[in-house]
Order: sequence, then structure tokens, then C-alpha cells
Amino acid sequence: MIRYLLIILFSLFFSFYSFEFYLNYTESAPLNKKIKIYEELTENKFDTRDKIEVYIDLKKEHPNLTSTIVPKWYAIHQQGDILPLSGLSNSLTLFCNENGYFSKFKSDRYGFNNPDDQWDKDEIEFLIVGDSFAMGECVNRPYDFGSVLRDISNKSSLNLGYSSNGPNIQYAVLREYLDNRVNNVLWMYYEGNDLTDMMGTLKSSMVLNKYLNDLDFSQELKLKQDQLDELNKIHIKEQLDYHNEREIRKEKYKLLRFIRLDKTKNVLKKIFKPDEEQILNDNVYINFKNVLNLSQELVKKNGSKFYFIYLPSFHRLHGQITNEQNNQKNKVISVIKELGIEYIDIEREILLNNEDYLDLFPFGMYGHYSVNGYRIVSNIIYSNIYNNNK
Repeated sequence: MIRYLLIILFSLFFSFYSFEFYLNYTESAPLNKKIKIYEELTENKFDTRDKIEVYIDLKKEHPNLTSTIVPKWYAIHQQGDILPLSGLSNSLTLFCNENGYFSKFKSDRYGFNNPDDQWDKDEIEFLIVGDSFAMGECVNRPYDFGSVLRDISNKSSLNLGYSSNGPNIQYAVLREYLDNRVNNVLWMYYEGNDLTDMMGTLKSSMVLNKYLNDLDFSQELKLKQDQLDELNKIHIKEQLDYHNEREIRKEKYKLLRFIRLDKTKNVLKKIFKPDEEQILNDNVYINFKNVLNLSQELVKKNGSKFYFIYLPSFHRLHGQITNEQNNQKNKVISVIKELGIEYIDIEREILLNNEDYLDLFPFGMYGHYSVNGYRIVSNIIYSNIYNNNK
């Protein structure tokens, strides 16, 4: 009996640690593949440093270097009366690395990813709102949406996207920064997490809800940039210090985390105790419809045209989509049609134009768009708007 019990225990022990080893290996495999492809194509070294290491190194050369802190963080953790909807202004901002190098951008007067002179234009052809995809995650200018649209149209564009922004934050951004110089508003919707990002802030942010409940409410953020910058400086430093300490602990206790089966525990937790905030219910779509309706009415009142850009996930284009995710897309498109909003389905356009979807993503792998990806999608958007306006 004891012998069989020992065999069972050993089998469990071996199985769990084999699975933990597999999870560690599969986590590093995509990066190793990226490194190989990048170094073969460019003959440059893939930057494998942590963001905090890069920040510390660059800070010596660029004293005004900063990092990003997302509006969603403020919406969830906010304690004061003001809710920032952008980053630190007029600062070199360290971004992220999915393409072999850490991207950076010089923020404009309001903390967005734009050349500052775009705010001085008499006419703004495109105003972009959305999350990290809209913001141009992990590529340098001039390869983000705003820059590419500026180049192919020979007209001005403003990119007011920011990482982790959900629809309710996008609406707040329009309320604060939209003006009558804008011809076209491009609402970038990323199906991977926009609705769950909205769910995370619906109950937590009183300020965001004021935008929904009071059409005259405004924080007058354009007049408070100095105050926003001071707030951002404090919390960016706190987050950088936290991430620095976490990276130190991460390296120090790497073996301990393996022994504790941390990755295996996380997988089991997701299976047996899913995050309720990731489960979309009918109330989410009701709020989504309300936010979109308010946004469309605001844009229409401003004399601008409103376009909904449906950005598909890598998994959808890769054919790894679930029935539930298909249902989510159908519900979103149903809301768009019911509200009479013009929309551009990027998945459909890619298939119609026989684009290689792998070319949209860094090294043909999961992530935000590559330089080619931002170019391809921008051309699709511009072509659709131009044809619709004929």
C-alpha cells in the first residue's frame, strides 16, 4: 500500500514540476524566436533589458526622460478630484519593446503621442481615440497611426489614444479635447480587451461617471496641465520604484518561484476561479451602447464625422477564436449598426485585400502592430474614408 502511495505521490510531483518547467519554457520561447529573427534580419542585437534597466541608463543622458502611467490606473486608484487622461507633457517618454528595441516618443503639450505643432493647425483631418493600439504601442514615430495618416493624407492628425483606455475613458477624452477644427474622429476599438477595460472602471471612478451623467461636466484639463504633470511625476516615480523592486525580487527568488509552482498555480486559478471582471454580461453592452451613443452625438454636434474602427485580435486572424469571442464581435457590430455608426472592419478588409495577417504583427507573432501593421491598417482606414466621402 505504501509503495503504491509513494508511486502516486512521485507521479504527481513529477507531473506538476514537468508542467511548471513547460510553462517556463513556453514563456521564453517566443522571445527567443524574436531574438533569432531580429538579429538575422537587422544584424543588430535584440534589446533584452528590462524596461527599468533601460530607463536608468537613458535617464543619465536624458534628464527629462519619463515613462507612461495609464489613465485607467488613475480611474481605479484615484483619490483626488482630478483624473488625468494623458501622460506627462513635453517629455521624452520611454514606451515598450516588442520589435527588438525600446520605443520612445516626445509627448506634446497635453501629454499625448504627437508632434506638438499638430495642436496649432487650423484644421485637423483625423482625431484618434483608443487604447495602446491607437497610441502606437512599441513603435517609434513616424510609424504610429497618427503619423502614417498624416503622411498619406498630407493633412494633420491628432492621436489621443492611451494604453488601457476603455470606451468610457475615450468618451471622456473627446469631451475634454475635441474641438470644431476636427473633420474625422476615428474611434479605435480593439476587441481583445476594450470592454473589459471599461468594466474595470465603471464602478470605481466617480469622475468618469460624471461625464456619462452630466453633459455639461468638464475637468477643463487643457487649463490644468501643470497640475496634471505634477501628479504624473509623483505616481510615475512610485511605479518605477515599485517595478525596480519587483525586478530585483523576481531575479532573486526565481528558483523559489519554481519550487512553489507559481506558474502552475496561476493556470489552475484561472481554470477554477476565473476573473469575474473578464466575463462580459448584458450590462456591459448596455453601457457600451450608451457610451458610443453619447460619443456619436458629441461628434455630430461638433460638426465632425464619426468612424468606428474594429481592430481584430491576433488570435482572430490566426483562426484561434472561440464561439464566445465570435458572439462578442456580433454583439458589438449589432450595437454599431443599431446606432447607425459608420464602421470599418479591419478583419474583413484584410481578407478582401489578401493581406498577410502575420505581417501586421512583430515577427508574425502575438503583440501590438508592427511598423508594417500600422501602415497596412492606416491605408485601409484612409482608403475607406476617402471612398465613403466620394
